[in-house]
Amino acid sequence: MTDASIQKILIAFGTTALIIVLAQMYEKFRKKRRQQPDEKKIPTKADIIAALTEEQDASDLTELSEEQLKQQLQRVEAQECCGAHEVCEKELMLRALRQQIEYFNDEELDAYRGISENDYDNSQIEEFREVLYTMQPNEVEDWLKSLELREVALPLVLKEEAYTLVAEHRANR
Repeated sequence: MTDASIQKILIAFGTTALIIVLAQMYEKFRKKRRQQPDEKKIPTKADIIAALTEEQDASDLTELSEEQLKQQLQRVEAQECCGAHEVCEKELMLRALRQQIEYFNDEELDAYRGISENDYDNSQIEEFREVLYTMQPNEVEDWLKSLELREVALPLVLKEEAYTLVAEHRANR
């Protein structure tokens, strides 16, 4: 081997090592800037609309008319993404604003808004179970989203049953 070829090998090795070190430094920097909290809270429709329209009371915002909701959507869509977040907050707001609450003949479950998934008694659990097992398999996933939008926690003992029904339905599609 000539001195020139050894020199080229050393330069290539040094360049590769430098690229690896710079990539590691960049990744550390990116993680440090992100500083994500341990648990992400997905904002509710009322939270998002309240953030967008500071002049209104958040309790009034969940009762927006279809036209008002469209105006809010247009306003958010007109904003540009700032690029400062790993998950675009604008997209989260749009997704939440577009979601409509759908009922599955289960309006009575709204009475359980704010109750923890662990705090239901047996009769309350049976109310959820009755709704779960009287709907079509293709409706279960939408029902779970509806409960989430309505801030009604599914009893913990029913979660696995519901997720199993969703998985079975997806597998059968």
